[in-house]
Amino acid sequence: MKRLLIILLTGLFAQLVVSCYPEGADNVEDYDVAMTTYDKSADFSTFSTFSMPDSIVYFSNDKNTTIDHQFDDAILQVVRNNFVNLGYQEMVNPTETDKPNFVVMVSGFSNVNYGYFINNWYNNWNWYWTGWWPGWGYDPYYPWAPVSVYSYRTGSIVVEMVGTTPRADDKIPVLWTGIADGLLQGSTASIQSRVTKELNQCFNQSPYLKK
Repeated sequence: MKRLLIILLTGLFAQLVVSCYPEGADNVEDYDVAMTTYDKSADFSTFSTFSMPDSIVYFSNDKNTTIDHQFDDAILQVVRNNFVNLGYQEMVNPTETDKPNFVVMVSGFSNVNYGYFINNWYNNWNWYWTGWWPGWGYDPYYPWAPVSVYSYRTGSIVVEMVGTTPRADDKIPVLWTGIADGLLQGSTASIQSRVTKELNQCFNQSPYLKK
């Protein structure tokens, strides 16, 4: 439920931001954002080890989307490096009896969004033309404005610290969540650079994680 709420919020944020600039931002980076949240009851100083899968789980609201894994290794390495730099030690082959303090889960979400805006330049004539249509014998009046429909694809990388000690209420112990959110536009190098920047920002704005 918590993950669903987070993803809904990131999707809503992207729609709100883009709706402010339907004709496009000056730079794609203007839409990038890093968001974090954490369990305020967690004592991060008690954690020292982690493990993480070697792949990213992807979700999409577009059934025609082909999942592209070209950024997986780079994203996972950025996340791994940040946790190591914070003072945590990775356990490569954990077991049931020798398990880490937390597991790092990395997920990717891709959404195709649609919106519309009114072509304001038509409004200068208040939707009334005199003699626009020769030979028709009347002046047409249009009570509606021409609407331009546009679409954009947003992507989110969600990083979660999940504790390995069960909670008394049986809820999943999500200790920290970082989200790198933005538009999936631009060159491959540009997208990778922007994702790396926002992931790093998630950790930079979470000083309580440092050992």
